[in-house]
Amino acid sequence: MSLLQRALHRGRVEYEEFLFLWTVKTILDTPIVSVGSMPFRLVSMVQHRDVLPYLLALKSFTRYLNPHKILVVCDPTITAGDRDMLRQQVPHIDLRDASEFVHHDIPRGGCWERLFAITEYARQDYVVQLDADTVTIARPIEVEQAINQMRGFVLGEAVNQTILPVETVSANAALRAQPGAHIQHQSEAALSSMGFGSGTRYVRGCAGFTGFQTDTAMQDKVVEFSRRMRERFQERWSAWGTEQVASNFTVANQPGTEVLPFPKYGTPNVTGLGDTFIHFIGSRRFVNGKYRGTAQCVIRELNQKGD
Repeated sequence: MSLLQRALHRGRVEYEEFLFLWTVKTILDTPIVSVGSMPFRLVSMVQHRDVLPYLLALKSFTRYLNPHKILVVCDPTITAGDRDMLRQQVPHIDLRDASEFVHHDIPRGGCWERLFAITEYARQDYVVQLDADTVTIARPIEVEQAINQMRGFVLGEAVNQTILPVETVSANAALRAQPGAHIQHQSEAALSSMGFGSGTRYVRGCAGFTGFQTDTAMQDKVVEFSRRMRERFQERWSAWGTEQVASNFTVANQPGTEVLPFPKYGTPNVTGLGDTFIHFIGSRRFVNGKYRGTAQCVIRELNQKGD
């Protein structure tokens, strides 16, 4: 791509982002989120720039599956105005600072505070982690079944994906784990040599939408996993992407966890008929009008439901 082409592409992305943000403001005009009765806690980590997209993600999801508790781990960029807005839209929301969820054996930043918060609440609740850049466009039946049966779930990246033994995962990752490769590839390649024991599993999933069954020992397991990885990779273990590795490892080793069907639960570049849930990941978020169009549709449906 030439310099001119890159500049034009960047301009189109910025313009589409502007249009999306103008559209998503109208999420504030939709009905507030009421207290639900489903037996799980919904957890998200939100920064200032994602407050409105988070409300879109939240309202699109809770119109189908409404939990009894909703928690936001507030990034340091969250303002007093953001907190007021969140409480106006979700009166029962629990807002906690990211600084409350730290431990000397886990990294700071990179969404690690979110995972540590999940381990705290998983002591007594089934926990669903929902990213702010997601939209639920139809009833997520597979997720509803997992919650009711207290089984874990995770977003996948391929059709018919399954959870695999760490030996298989490491062998597959070795091809991608060359010197200088991303820490996710290198840490996945190392899994089989970390002494986790026979029967240990892993899934190359996405932490953006994950269901964790109740587990009083989850926090200890996550801390121990992070400690071993830090011993192996030192400061590299603080890089972006390590929290996703830990999340994938944790949910994969909960009994009964399943990978959600892909691309029914997928990304905007692989959507089609029968889509239920879209994760608008950063690299594909504003390359076209899909995110904006999906937001418009959901906001219209929320208002119709509230009439």
